[in-house]
Amino acid sequence: MVKANPKAQWENLSRRANHAEKYLRWFVDFCPAAIAMFDCDLNYILVSQPWVKMLGIPRLKLIGTNIYTSLSIPLSQRSGLDRCLLGGQMHYSTEIKISDRGGITNNFQLLVQPWYTDDGSTGGIIIASYAVEENLSADLQNRLQEEIAERQYFEEAFTKIGTALESTNDAICITDITGQPIYINSAFSDLFSHSLDTLQNPKQLDSLFPESQLAQAIHTAVIYGGTWTGELEMRDRDRQPIPISLRVNPVKSPVGQVIGMTYVCTNIRDRKAAEAEINKSFAALGATLEATADGILVLDAIGNIIICNQKFVDLWRIPKSIFTAYDDTSILRYITERIKSSQYLKSLGKGLGIDQNSFEVVELDDGRTLECYSQPQNILNDCAGRVWSLRDITERLAAEALVRASEEKYRLQAEILESALQELKNTQSQLIQAEKMSGLGQLVAGIAHEVNNPVNFIYGNLSYADSYTKDLLSLIEIYRSHYPNPTEAVQSKLEEIDIDFLVDDFVKLISSIRVGAERIQQIVQSLNNFSRSDEAGCKYVDVHEGIDSTLMILQSRLKSNPHRPEIQVEKLYADLPKIECYAGQLNQVFMNLLTNAIDTLEEDAQAKGTWQVIDDKPQWVRKDGKVSQILIKTEIQSGDRLNDHLNHRLVVKISDNGNGIPEELRNRLFDLFFTTKPVGKGTGLGLSIAYQIITENHGGKLSFSSEVGKGTEFVIEIPVKQSKN
Repeated sequence: MVKANPKAQWENLSRRANHAEKYLRWFVDFCPAAIAMFDCDLNYILVSQPWVKMLGIPRLKLIGTNIYTSLSIPLSQRSGLDRCLLGGQMHYSTEIKISDRGGITNNFQLLVQPWYTDDGSTGGIIIASYAVEENLSADLQNRLQEEIAERQYFEEAFTKIGTALESTNDAICITDITGQPIYINSAFSDLFSHSLDTLQNPKQLDSLFPESQLAQAIHTAVIYGGTWTGELEMRDRDRQPIPISLRVNPVKSPVGQVIGMTYVCTNIRDRKAAEAEINKSFAALGATLEATADGILVLDAIGNIIICNQKFVDLWRIPKSIFTAYDDTSILRYITERIKSSQYLKSLGKGLGIDQNSFEVVELDDGRTLECYSQPQNILNDCAGRVWSLRDITERLAAEALVRASEEKYRLQAEILESALQELKNTQSQLIQAEKMSGLGQLVAGIAHEVNNPVNFIYGNLSYADSYTKDLLSLIEIYRSHYPNPTEAVQSKLEEIDIDFLVDDFVKLISSIRVGAERIQQIVQSLNNFSRSDEAGCKYVDVHEGIDSTLMILQSRLKSNPHRPEIQVEKLYADLPKIECYAGQLNQVFMNLLTNAIDTLEEDAQAKGTWQVIDDKPQWVRKDGKVSQILIKTEIQSGDRLNDHLNHRLVVKISDNGNGIPEELRNRLFDLFFTTKPVGKGTGLGLSIAYQIITENHGGKLSFSSEVGKGTEFVIEIPVKQSKN
């Protein structure tokens, strides 16, 4: 197994820093121009060899000192340097006089420009110096221009190198041959909390190392031209440990002499933390693999074993001699030889695509059965290997076969019990409803009988009352004709009772009593027709009478009141013969369907209308102007063959213009105990009982069609003549 080198990326960063360091060293050593680099306080950071020659002052004495201690710049010319420092001027040029060691004074032109840090702020200035000679020849002037151009090129290169060093994330420190720091970048200062001034104190650089002996050993190794690379814990200014990847390279002169050292420090704290997390993850993964109930095998792209858990070894019963030899070929050959039948595992998934999973049931030579699943491991759209998960399902298959046999046995018993239970439920609901209707029929019949007797008594005596009234009124008229001038007492009484109005109104009173008695007789007859208490079994009846009697009973719910509007009923009756049916049960169906229609229309009206008084007349008002309606239509449907009267069917359609039935409720509408009404208002028996009465008792059909927002229509179909069993 190949292990990735976690230090590769850090070595690349060090390599880039070494290149930058080399370029800077070349520039400092070979640039013909006299160049110096200063910080924001105008202290020397870096000087070229020509600058040292120009001033005649050693480099180590210049680094860290102020520019004005080595150059006599007039006060009038210092403002230009300040403008460059503040970023207000990109370039500044001036001439000054510099005396060498022999006391000879020469004129030099100073070219000044600022340099910048990573955040864009001015880090200091860079000054290039050129000697100014009078009466130069044209050839010398050309060469001078070339030198100036060349110096500008090196100046730009120096700026780029400096910017690169300041831009790198690595901490870089450059020292002279004695180990005295002469340059540090901002990353070095931020990492160790040191400035260049503090590091130039004796032995201050050694304090960054955990032991001074280690610092001396590194210095000694590099000073003789070698390099030192390693990882260690260095210390910042507060003596706090920092994990560092350190690379120390020598700085050589053009002749190959070591003149200094470059320290490249990479903070590896994040890498160390990541490595710790990775190790923790690998430990957790290993524990998970060993805890799983499946055998796990991971192969790389060329078929070598990357990892496998102990469950995998136990599952295949791999001999210890083969497994401890750590020969992948022998282990995999042992596995494939034990496979009796397989599509993917025997070839170790070589026929599978880089994005293709596999699942199969594998039989082994010892009779066991394995469930095998594999999935590819892809990295950057390239297959890095495949993971196999295997489980022994031999016992599970045997148990499943036993369960299936038991399930088949109990399934048949369950079907029988379910059928019996459903039949019991249907019978129970029929008995409950039949008992209710029987009690209601007896109550209605009893009320009708009790009301009918006094009504017949009143109606029977009305003819006599009418005759007697006419005789008495005739007698009074004769008295008035023969005695036109009655006594004062009689005249006073006649005026008091208003005899003329009494005679005229008494006749109307008798007529009103007769009309009321006849109306009561009609109601009693409707109650008798609905209950059919005087009929038993299947008989020929007038279906229209049953519908009308049901509407008579529901009359109070059809009228308007402050809680509901009036419901208009339209009847389109065909010319029907008498139908052979169970009249009481059929009336029960009419009652259930009409009651549901009224409930639906009430809910629709209450949701979209209000009770208002308009022109001193109370009425129910809806914004959409819709009127609640129920349409009852009857017809005879012809049989399949001509003149086949036995196959004629009665069709009764009861429709409303309510909200309709939602799609999700239509399949359950005839289910027992299913209701959409609030608790306490519906039992869920009405439509179920109606369906049984029509389909089972009459051999007919009960269906419906509905459209949300427009209404619902129920259709009853029963034979005109019931078949004899």
